[in-house]
Amino acid sequence: MTHRLAWGTWRGRVGACAALAALVGCNGNNAINGTGGSSGGSRATGGAGATGGTHASGGSGGMGGQAGGSSGSGGMTVGPFGNKVDILMMIDNSSSMTSMQQKLYAQLPSFVSALQSLPTPPSLHLAVVSSDMGAPGDSTSEIQCSTFGDDGELQSAPRSNSMLNPPVACTDSTIAVPVSSTDNDHTFISDDNGTENFTAPLATVLQCIALLGDKGCGFEHQLASIHHALGADNLEPDANGVLQPNPPATNANFLRPDAYLVILILTNEDDCSATPPTDLYSLNAGGSNQQNIMNALGPISNYRCNAFGHLCQDPASAAASALIEPPLNAPADHQGPATAPTLDLADCESNDTNGLLTPVSKFVNDIKALKPNPDTEILVAAIAAPATPYTVAWFPEQNGQNTQPGELWPQLEHSCGPSDGTLGIVNPKATQLTTDESFGDPGVRIAQFTGAFANNVSGSICDPSYATTLNAVAGKIGQMIGQP
Repeated sequence: MTHRLAWGTWRGRVGACAALAALVGCNGNNAINGTGGSSGGSRATGGAGATGGTHASGGSGGMGGQAGGSSGSGGMTVGPFGNKVDILMMIDNSSSMTSMQQKLYAQLPSFVSALQSLPTPPSLHLAVVSSDMGAPGDSTSEIQCSTFGDDGELQSAPRSNSMLNPPVACTDSTIAVPVSSTDNDHTFISDDNGTENFTAPLATVLQCIALLGDKGCGFEHQLASIHHALGADNLEPDANGVLQPNPPATNANFLRPDAYLVILILTNEDDCSATPPTDLYSLNAGGSNQQNIMNALGPISNYRCNAFGHLCQDPASAAASALIEPPLNAPADHQGPATAPTLDLADCESNDTNGLLTPVSKFVNDIKALKPNPDTEILVAAIAAPATPYTVAWFPEQNGQNTQPGELWPQLEHSCGPSDGTLGIVNPKATQLTTDESFGDPGVRIAQFTGAFANNVSGSICDPSYATTLNAVAGKIGQMIGQP
């Protein structure tokens, strides 16, 4: 989640963030320091439990036609896609995600067991994708990102981590291409009605490929990664005029036109997907064109994703109901002293009108177009940070360029996390205080994306266990399979 930067020397605040600037606090609100930059390219206490969704607007279009109904095991009635289910897991692999990935890792066997215990077990395609889509701009290497990142390609390499407790070692996922299968089936798990492309137990295989680590770009593109992985960003009509997705070549054959689609998100920061070309990750964005508050977009940090990706209400202002961008400078109605101001904001939403991020509505509509009846054929689940409370705090600048005396830089307070300050500032109004190094920043866009699908499940990244959320996902998969 946080950037590992090359410019200058980082000065730490506390605990696990000792190597980061005081601005950062290990929460992804990272800033670069120094000068120069290489050019980037462009590319076309206690858990809250899981919440099931009940409403959303319908989608447009649809990929292919529906398959006829069939009977499941034991003669049970199944839905229009039979028992075929494609599950795409988007796992945030930015810095500081290790403890939260480990929690998910521990729960995966129970999740797989719940799926296999359904009245009609699913015929699975199961894949993993990261949040790293790069950060193209004039400072790409300085923020220790790349131009394209993992580019939405399915991640199937075996993963090990000796630093975990207990250590995890996996050198062979056992995923291989069966003689009878097509050439890309080794990039995802498949047990297509008994034809398995792996030899280890399914839960063991999933654990082996799901622990993505924490070296991904700190400007997370959770939604863009899902969008691209599924080919929803590249829909083209076939010979019959039906829109068909065109995913990366490595992802071919994962998404079946006659299967239910399940998207599962694990992340502790909000989506920062920007469509190239963009100045969001560059110093040369106007104003001072330097790493200071006079830059037109402010210093390069994750706060840019909030300032130019969200709209919120300021309840303390004269126009309390007006939607505003989270400010770069503390307004006159701020809370706290002028030397350490804060600003409580409310009712935040994605800035889909004039922000710098790809509109959430774009992702929603394109993904809904993958299925004829998205309200019943797509399930979206997110284990993410609560969208509230939402507070901006200003701290003394760190290692900026030509800064002014007393210059303050903004960042968001965590919406959940430990109360002892070891992982940055947790909002005093946060209702989830953790002891396991879990924390997160307000997931405004993630919540909006998830809630836009009629069939959805939401859990908190700060829950002590993800079992409740994963069991809810398995239950809803069973409901999809068993629908008339």
